[in-house]
Amino acid sequence: MEVILVYINFPNRESARQIGTGLIEKQLAACVNIIPEVESIYQWKGEVKVENEVMVIVKTTASRYKQLEAFVLEKHPYDVPEVISLPLSQGSESYLNWVQDKMEGYH
Repeated sequence: MEVILVYINFPNRESARQIGTGLIEKQLAACVNIIPEVESIYQWKGEVKVENEVMVIVKTTASRYKQLEAFVLEKHPYDVPEVISLPLSQGSESYLNWVQDKMEGYH
């Protein structure tokens, strides 16, 4: 079972907490971290934007990604939310085992 990280940015802590809690309740994630403030610089509709956002890092498994993405896209307040996943090539064996055990226990 491949453990992955999923990054999602939100406009505020309330929406990050609401969706993050939903991911845990729906058993789509083992753990959700909310980082209260990141500065994002991007282009949107022809304008350069500089915004403060809330970053969320989700620990889950590759087999849960599509369900997780669908849940986030349905609930997220942005028109085009950032939902990206990264595979983990290495990590603390005990922590990765915990994530895998937690996700297996959700079956």
